[in-house]
Amino acid sequence: MPATRPTVVLIGVVIVAAATLVLQAQEAPQSYRTEWATYVGGSAWDQLREVIPYPDGSVLVGGLIKSAGLPTSQGAVQAEYAGDDPALGHGGIYGGDAYLVHLSADGATRLAATYFGGSKQERGVYGMALDSGGNIVIGGATRSPDMPTTEGAYQQAYGGGKSDMYAARLSADMTELHWCSYVGAAKEDWPRGGIALDAEDNVCVLGSSDSPGFPTTEGVLRAQFQGQKRDAAVAKLSADGSRLLMGTLVGGGDWEGLMGARVGPSGDIYIAGHTQSADLPVTQGAPQSSHRGKADCWLARIAADGSRLVYCTYLGGSENEWAEHRPWLCEDGSFLLTGVTASADFPTTPGACQRQLRGKTDGFLVKLAPEGDRLVFATLLGGSGGDFFLMPTPGPDGNIFMVGQSSSADFPVTPDALQPTYGGGKSDGVLAILSPDASEVLYATYLGGGSDDMIRSVALGSDGAVYLVGSTSSDDFPVTSGAMQPTRGGASDGYVVKLVPAQ
Repeated sequence: MPATRPTVVLIGVVIVAAATLVLQAQEAPQSYRTEWATYVGGSAWDQLREVIPYPDGSVLVGGLIKSAGLPTSQGAVQAEYAGDDPALGHGGIYGGDAYLVHLSADGATRLAATYFGGSKQERGVYGMALDSGGNIVIGGATRSPDMPTTEGAYQQAYGGGKSDMYAARLSADMTELHWCSYVGAAKEDWPRGGIALDAEDNVCVLGSSDSPGFPTTEGVLRAQFQGQKRDAAVAKLSADGSRLLMGTLVGGGDWEGLMGARVGPSGDIYIAGHTQSADLPVTQGAPQSSHRGKADCWLARIAADGSRLVYCTYLGGSENEWAEHRPWLCEDGSFLLTGVTASADFPTTPGACQRQLRGKTDGFLVKLAPEGDRLVFATLLGGSGGDFFLMPTPGPDGNIFMVGQSSSADFPVTPDALQPTYGGGKSDGVLAILSPDASEVLYATYLGGGSDDMIRSVALGSDGAVYLVGSTSSDDFPVTSGAMQPTRGGASDGYVVKLVPAQ
């Protein structure tokens, strides 16, 4: 977990026209400088999705790689690209392996790297964690019938259909595959919400399913798919990947998906996603008991054994809301979620830093109380274009980091922004830091070049550093001198950036 970050002074009060965004005078985080930044990619289309810093300053990243020929380390679990040709067709169907790389503390050297996947597509690393032994646990979607599943794994054979979920555990140096298992049945089982580990290193994989035979266990909320368009799905595998400890479907009469989960101290699983169902099993006292729009977000807490909902609530306005990867569970049991809304009546709370929709879409940040019965706060953040946010991540001082993408040339950056102006193209990445009560934007910056850029994930280092990963199509993305990969390799590359407080 990150250590204390330095603070600086926010100057004055700024009121942005046509919005209720207010930057009030108080102490704010110190401004940042780039310590190092590098591309990671080959000749095809690549992106990074996950990042975990180590105490020594080195960093583990994971993503979706469609390029053959990226360097791997000696003895790697999978030395070469195994997926199908991305030129075969739709980018969401063809081409791609998972890829893991451990970078040195200065970002200049690959310490270890491996591909991971079968002969079709692995849709990236949708979730990455370190277990109590320092092993690497990953999850994602696969279309490959020949994933390298292991003897004794819970599900060694592909379930069929369009895709299965999978989970795997690799040694820290990426030379040994401890286990790998499918989770899926005969139609489409699609994880988008990452993974979550409990206190015993059991692995929760989640997303959505339309498979009648999705693997479930006795006594859970919903053991059978009942003909809806798509249900949310949660599966918990044992730490050694050999058993399904809990599997359940959750949903209403239409469509559900999950974009993330966290496991609480009691083993209860906190989930968040989006839904088109008007009949979700919301619980008494929910802050929003009814479906309001085309698609709403929803947040829920499931008992550890999957038998009941501790709470469940909708979240949204009269248009579309989409939850984004990945929510955060606070120490007091409150639950943070980021996403995107197109609703002018999104339910913001008094004192929020932005209460009015400014663009076609704005990002949002909400905090649900531990009991699931009220919104502690809910705010929008964006400019006049389109914006969304992912990965709410509190620092040790309670300030909340979040990252995402903006097409707004007037995104409300702060005076000390690392990049104060829009870089160009269809989008830039954005980083924002909000006060613990979401009443103030303490720091906000663009990050990008002249083409399309996005920040997909953020993690905080023990020295106050901020690690960012994402994807870029910009030849002028701000990489640094001495970068491991100084030039863009393909149509889209992943990137890794380390920011440190400016002195």
